[in-house]
Amino acid sequence: MISVSLSRRYARALLSLSQRRGDLEQTQRELGELAALFARDVRARRFFETPNIARTEKLAFLEERWRPKFGAAVYGLLMVLLRRRRLDHLVSIASEFHKLSEQAQGIVRATVRSAVPFDEAQAERLTAMLSARSGLRVVLTRETDPGVIGGAVVSMDHQVIDGTLAMEFWRIRRQLLQTRVHG
Repeated sequence: MISVSLSRRYARALLSLSQRRGDLEQTQRELGELAALFARDVRARRFFETPNIARTEKLAFLEERWRPKFGAAVYGLLMVLLRRRRLDHLVSIASEFHKLSEQAQGIVRATVRSAVPFDEAQAERLTAMLSARSGLRVVLTRETDPGVIGGAVVSMDHQVIDGTLAMEFWRIRRQLLQTRVHG
């Protein structure tokens, strides 16, 4: 939990800086590329996370190799994280930044799970309905789950809308159990 709140704090600061500078999209792209590198390249991650390697060597590497590749916001974040020995949080910071920047742009992600695939028309109708309900631009991800029996489950912004037959049966069962029969 501390890691997530720490990552969110850095992500908020970077979001604020990139909004003021007007380079939000560039920062999001660069940070995403950097996080992908850290996620897939164990050697790069170990180089920065290993305390046995001198900070001056890490700074020289950043200055020579990464300063030309990244804008001021992302490069500045790298320097702060290196100075505070928190580069191990980079992937988490990038994830939080991505969420916050989408939120700042009025974008929300939703996932629909159903037993059979949603076709384009169904997906567009659902997206329009969710956009109208949330007031945000919805980016819909479709998943097929054979375990879903009739209907669909929609997850959006920490909310779940369960429109499956299983949920409907559960509601009916609950109502029947709560109903008292007088005889």
